[in-house]
Amino acid sequence: MADTNHYQFNVVMTCSGCSSAVNKVLTRLEPDVSKINISLEQQSVDVYTTLPYDFILEKIKKTGKEVKSGKQL
Repeated sequence: MADTNHYQFNVVMTCSGCSSAVNKVLTRLEPDVSKINISLEQQSVDVYTTLPYDFILEKIKKTGKEVKSGKQL
């Protein structure tokens, strides 16, 4: 079993539709993505996954949302 990583991204989301789009693309990656926390107020997306950081970053970018920053926690 691969280790689960916790990534946090600062994503520009202006409405619930934005956060839903990000959530939709990440839930498609289950079971490799075990948990997703999205905060519209804090503009943050927390992802718990066994997948590489760059892969998750690309998936979020494909929604058309601007990713201001990201880090592994």
